[in-house]
Amino acid sequence: MAVEYITSRNMVDLIYETLRLMNKPMAHHCMRVSYIMAKMLETYGTYEKYEIADFMVLALLHDIGAYKTDDVRKQLTFEAKNPLPHSVYGYLFLKYLSPLDEQSKMVLYHHTDYSKTKDMDYRYRFELEVLKVAESVDVWHRSFGEKFDCKMIHKYAGTKYDPEVCSLLDEAVEQYDIFTKLTDHTYREAYSESLDYVLLSDDEKEKYLKMLMYCTGLKDEQAVSETIATVYVCRELGRKLKLSELDKNEVYYAALLHDIGMLAIPLELLNVPRAFTDEEKNLIKTHVEIMEKTLEKKLSKEIIKVAAAHHERFDGNGYPRGLKASGMGQKEAILQISEQVVNSMEPKPYRTAHTKEEIVNDLNNGIISGKYEAIVADTFLKHYDEIMDKAKEKADLALVTHQKLLRNYKQVYTSLV
Repeated sequence: MAVEYITSRNMVDLIYETLRLMNKPMAHHCMRVSYIMAKMLETYGTYEKYEIADFMVLALLHDIGAYKTDDVRKQLTFEAKNPLPHSVYGYLFLKYLSPLDEQSKMVLYHHTDYSKTKDMDYRYRFELEVLKVAESVDVWHRSFGEKFDCKMIHKYAGTKYDPEVCSLLDEAVEQYDIFTKLTDHTYREAYSESLDYVLLSDDEKEKYLKMLMYCTGLKDEQAVSETIATVYVCRELGRKLKLSELDKNEVYYAALLHDIGMLAIPLELLNVPRAFTDEEKNLIKTHVEIMEKTLEKKLSKEIIKVAAAHHERFDGNGYPRGLKASGMGQKEAILQISEQVVNSMEPKPYRTAHTKEEIVNDLNNGIISGKYEAIVADTFLKHYDEIMDKAKEKADLALVTHQKLLRNYKQVYTSLV
């Protein structure tokens, strides 16, 4: 289980770093909203620190849907004009793909006026109203700077915002000097200290790690299916090679997160319908080092080592370090070959999908040339159909919830318009 590989605090830091890969300003906005909400709940005085920390994680993810539905470089535009698409997608994303299924409705309604939510029968309705105010405070504070005043929020008390929460904001601002800390960035210290109280179960950590994999689908749907397929091909190949449980788990988590660095690569580059230029290739190759920096000190060194070698090759002709056989082992070989096979099977804007015959030829030639580790490649060849059939079956099951999200988006959106 994930508990052996990552602490609760490191898990939250990894969530933030993943958001930051996709868009730094949006990630910083979510961190500030998380901080403001925490201080308001502290001021209220009835919450345990671990409860506040839980809501901070929700606040950190409250705009996750925007990475899918909007141009996050224009946050003020989509927040002001039509926030419903990202609210709906974010709600479904957290409901189906995270441990926050009960709290996810807060994201659905975080742009809905208090006049429409005040009578809602919802366990987290008060916290929803706090989230609304916390987000508006950050957006308006950044827009108006020193001219911002809490009176701007109070103007909408009873209509857009809960009057009780507006008063709570005043108390929190006075008690914690929130605006000064937002301006000089010292709020980060308080934010960090509060997150030390996050307590995640084994199951929650596992779900969050999978959620980070699904984040690749916020930019590219095909990336999700490829990663899931790679995970299960690794699983089946690891079984055939009789890996220990520890080794299988390390390959599993490495496969799960090996392409997280691709979130930092512009999608328009990945979708060009032609071969990449050398400059473009070099930019794409940076995703491995980005992944390493993102996972550094959060997951075990062995998992990062395996993940970082997914584009290396045993003959030394891979990247980013040009490692040779002596610098790698069977776990790296499993991920390399699994990722290469899955990638080859999928069509790309610049090439068609490879046939089974072409993939088998590549593996055979790779054994002869030393490109691939011989035992791993030969095992794959001997059990190719069995491995691929079982991996596809399990990958299809893993994609069910993601596909359900996509199907339900239009239905939920239409019901709220």
